[in-house]
Amino acid sequence: MTEQVAEKASKPGVPRETQRVAQPTNIEIPELHAQNLKWTKADDIQTSISKLYQYAEASANASINWYGRHKNSLARWSQGLRSLTIILTSLGGLMPIISALGWSTVNVPVVGSLNLGQLGYLFLGLAAACVGYDKFFGYSSGWMRYITTKMTLEKTLAEFRLDWAMMIAKLGDNPPTPDQVQLMIQRLKEFLLVTNNHVEKETQAWISEFKTNIAEIEKTSKTQVEASQPGAIEITVTNGMETEDGFTVALDGMEIRKVRGTKYQIGYVPPGPHKIAITGIIKKEPLDASELVNVAPGEIAKATLAFPVKEAQP
Repeated sequence: MTEQVAEKASKPGVPRETQRVAQPTNIEIPELHAQNLKWTKADDIQTSISKLYQYAEASANASINWYGRHKNSLARWSQGLRSLTIILTSLGGLMPIISALGWSTVNVPVVGSLNLGQLGYLFLGLAAACVGYDKFFGYSSGWMRYITTKMTLEKTLAEFRLDWAMMIAKLGDNPPTPDQVQLMIQRLKEFLLVTNNHVEKETQAWISEFKTNIAEIEKTSKTQVEASQPGAIEITVTNGMETEDGFTVALDGMEIRKVRGTKYQIGYVPPGPHKIAITGIIKKEPLDASELVNVAPGEIAKATLAFPVKEAQP
């Protein structure tokens, strides 16, 4: 993103080099110029320790502020989509009830007359789309993760501040010994590792969730493509040869063609139930027959029909 939000650290004592411009999509960690730290004189050691502490605290605050800012955006999306889902689901459930009470249609400009019962399915479909959109982009789950991570970082920072205060209290007015300096640096290192681990854990959770959502979308798309593959219907008319001029085949009320013989195959038929009908003339008598056939995706369904020929009276 090109837009930047200039948010400089406002905590007193934070060095100027740690005041960075924060990106909306990245956690900006303040820089630490370790080569400038000095460890020879007592005053230099205290100054270096102070800079390390300020760096560690500023790093934690940068992460906390980032999660605090971005959770609000996720909250708005989550609440909006969930509210819309509730409204659409309620409307979808009410439409059949309103239709049953006698108000079955509604006139909409340009569109025309709409059936309220069927309109309910549209609302339910839109509600499901809102849930799917929220799940795919992780607005609700991300909101929860951001809140949890922010609270965990705040707790970790509070514990670190108290531990650091205890270490400073033990020093009193004396400068830290080399061993105490090592312990203080080690505590700073542990604190930074813990905060980074919290952020990394949240990021890995997002990656895992995103991969899972992508896999589900691909699986659903593949299933829908497979389910929409056209099939075919192979028709056998046992007494088709007895017709005077062949027989006519119709699919779902639409005439396909006239056939001479006993077999015919209709290709590119959408999956689902279809009505096959045949008409013909046998012994100058118009006859017809029909059968309901269920076509599976990518498969050939078979239908066997026969004209109801009346037996000759003795």
